[in-house]
Amino acid sequence: MDQKSRNGQSIKIQRRKVVSSTANSTSSTPQNLLNQATKLKNTRIKNMRKRRRDLLMRINYTHTITTVVLPLLMLCYMFYFKESILPENQATLYFTIVYYNITVLAFTAGYHKYFAHNTYKIRFQFLKYYFAVFGSSCGLGSVRWWASLHRAHHHFTNSTEKDPYSIKRGLLFSHYGWLLRKPRAVQFFNEFIEQEFPQKIDEARSAQEFELDKEQREAFGLRDEFDDAGGSEDEGEVEFKDTYDENMRDLLNWQERTYLFWFTVTTVAIPIVITKLFCNDTAMHGLLYPGILRMFLCQQSLLSTESLCHFKPIQVTIPSQPFSDKNSSQDCQNPLMALLTYGQSHHNYHHEFPHDYRSNNGVFTYDPTKWFIWTLEKLGVVCELCKTPDNLVEHLRLQQQQEVLNRMRSQLNWGTPISKLPLITPQDFKRTIESSSNKDRIYIVIQNIIHDITPFMDQHPGGVQLLKASHGKDATRAFYGGVYSHSTAAINLLATMRIGILDNGNDEEVWTRVVREEGEVREVSESRRGGGDGSGSSEYRTAEAA
Repeated sequence: MDQKSRNGQSIKIQRRKVVSSTANSTSSTPQNLLNQATKLKNTRIKNMRKRRRDLLMRINYTHTITTVVLPLLMLCYMFYFKESILPENQATLYFTIVYYNITVLAFTAGYHKYFAHNTYKIRFQFLKYYFAVFGSSCGLGSVRWWASLHRAHHHFTNSTEKDPYSIKRGLLFSHYGWLLRKPRAVQFFNEFIEQEFPQKIDEARSAQEFELDKEQREAFGLRDEFDDAGGSEDEGEVEFKDTYDENMRDLLNWQERTYLFWFTVTTVAIPIVITKLFCNDTAMHGLLYPGILRMFLCQQSLLSTESLCHFKPIQVTIPSQPFSDKNSSQDCQNPLMALLTYGQSHHNYHHEFPHDYRSNNGVFTYDPTKWFIWTLEKLGVVCELCKTPDNLVEHLRLQQQQEVLNRMRSQLNWGTPISKLPLITPQDFKRTIESSSNKDRIYIVIQNIIHDITPFMDQHPGGVQLLKASHGKDATRAFYGGVYSHSTAAINLLATMRIGILDNGNDEEVWTRVVREEGEVREVSESRRGGGDGSGSSEYRTAEAA
């Protein structure tokens, strides 16, 4: 269009033709939506495939076969062919019972007490091989793998990430799930296993000594060759895994490589051969009863310790924590739990004293593993049994009882601590009792402590008149035997009625009571009394307040 400029000249301005994109966008919107939907679908399919792949990769197929597949096949066979739960052949029954004890003792005394906790030392090498070979018949993994994870359980109890069978992830997981599914933190557990049972001892020892800082080295009696004290060589040496030498390393590596072979021998071959040759029974019964059924019962005894003995909601176990309640471990007092766990039901004791070869320090506690190790010690096969002193056990028991009592005490009303009561001068106290607003209240003084006993006056056995006769007066002598010698319960009740301290210049008895009732008084400043108005900046800090 034409438009005149300021100088009168006509300038032709051509407007650009704006092409509306509404039509194009409208036409392309369905295509964009279709592309986005396709992309989301492909992403979802990829995630599902990844989860399936991860699930398949995280399944522990060896343990799935030994703990799930074989027991299920056994049950299906027994139901289909109507086999009895217990072997009908008496010799097979006796052999199953004996073989159960042989194999479960190899696990509890070997895998657990010796390899995992080093509770004693072995004099003869054959016993280590007995533990390694027959312990594998329980189908719970190699010594190196199981003992390392058990140590991790003790180090990181109840940690959902580092405890391999944490009860916080559910009862089923702590019993079975950790066996069937590999942990997410694979690298952490692999490093932990290598740390506990290294395959190269010299390198592990060097790495451990290198990681010791100066304080740790001094604690172990070592001196840094570069410190200011001198440049001499170390006088001491860190004893690296004194029970883990080259022979132990070779044994554990050998057992780990041949674990499946020995599992097959001890679970299939030996039961079949002995049942067939010495019990005059069929090979199938040998595989069923002393083989798979015995293995299944061993597994339940061993796994119940880490699941039921950490699961407090099952009250039928009669759980208790006499030594520590800082983790979920329980002492199950039900005798049936002791039978189920093969004497390992005192789990709270075990978590506090893991190096004790016993499951409890009681003389009559049912503990076949303890009896077995004790017998080996008397025969001279093992030595240096680790036994927690009874005095130390009693110390911890009393400490735990005191912690429980302290928690219960903190929930009760013990009255205001004397150290936190305000100082009230005799003049102020006199004005208070003469005030018209307090004419229906009763105040008495006992050992310089002012009490408002109005809430209790109608319940007082001596009647209200007796209390009113002591209103505003010192009733110490009457309270402590002059009229009636009150009980400890009455003294505790009186403490809940404290309202202040009578500042009459005689407070020595008051602060003696503070020390006796509340513990050490860290600050006792006389400036509190010298303020005139009864107020002071200093506070009486007590052990109870801390």
